Amino acid sequence: MKYWNKFENIVGVLMRSIASVCLGIVFALFILNIATRLPFITYNPKWIDETIQFFLVWMIFLGSAELVRTRGHFVVDILTDHFHGTATGRVLAVISTALMLVTYAVIFYFGVRLCMKSDAAMYTLHFMKKSYFYSCIPVSAFFMALFTMRDLIFCVMDIVTHGAVTRRLDAEKAEAMKQDDDAKAIAEAAQALKQDQEPQ
Repeated sequence: MKYWNKFENIVGVLMRSIASVCLGIVFALFILNIATRLPFITYNPKWIDETIQFFLVWMIFLGSAELVRTRGHFVVDILTDHFHGTATGRVLAVISTALMLVTYAVIFYFGVRLCMKSDAAMYTLHFMKKSYFYSCIPVSAFFMALFTMRDLIFCVMDIVTHGAVTRRLDAEKAEAMKQDDDAKAIAEAAQALKQDQEPQ
């Protein structure tokens, strides 16, 4: 487990770093794109739009994989939250996590096929193939599937241990929220809203 946590942290740092670099490049190119539209500037490179698209999609897909790793991705958790900590909730967690794993596996498979079929060069960046553009799909889907497999193992272990894994993860989440000012503000706002909605 120690080696897995180390591997996971390294992958997380790499994905956040690459996504941050992509964001910086996108921002710089947006500024350049705006500047080249000024009437007194004659330089108008055609490669800017396609380059922005390239780094933007890589940033989005790597960011999505990082959110899956940290369990911060968007989920519909009405049922799992309602039955949280119960045997029903643990079974629902296994089912929903397994469905996510299948989804990421399908995305990975068709992403690889798309990359293999996209041998043509990009329109303005002739030195790059379109497969480099599309490769963000299988790369991110691979890591999404990997971390979802981790969650699926935790869900199965949670059933075996009668909720011990959930209690440990809840404790870790609560500890992390204590150090997160944004999370504390959201939790306080949610608590205040809940109190306002309660009948007097």
